[in-house]
Amino acid sequence: MQEPLLEGMCFTLKYLGMTLVEKPKGEDMAAAAIRRIVATARVGARKFQKVILTVSPRGISLQDADTKEMVENISIYRISYCTTDKLQNKVFAYVAQSQHSGALECHAFLSPKKKIAQAVTLTVAQAFQMALDLWEAAHAGGGRGGGR
Repeated sequence: MQEPLLEGMCFTLKYLGMTLVEKPKGEDMAAAAIRRIVATARVGARKFQKVILTVSPRGISLQDADTKEMVENISIYRISYCTTDKLQNKVFAYVAQSQHSGALECHAFLSPKKKIAQAVTLTVAQAFQMALDLWEAAHAGGGRGGGR
């Protein structure tokens, strides 16, 4: 049942925005960050960018749904937290360390349904586990593959 995840599971979502956060994980931190992003998104009259979010054991990649242009590629090792917001239950968010500034960023996405937001969160959790399993397998071979 894990094979499709190795290739990457795709979800079409609307990108709501990003805010900087102080902590790498935590439900309260994420809820506050999502509130800020949603409040800012409601004020702005702009149309949300529709993105294809692909989850795999390598991480999360974001592609513009219309132009198919790659927006961002986030390594699984830079992602510290992901959640579906309790109040805004169609919102999926993740926290990752920026590869440019090193700052912690919370990115939020709107899904068409609550179940899809939950599915993205579960898929990211499975990707974490699979990445860990692959990493452990690579490092358990008794010297093959080299260590870090």
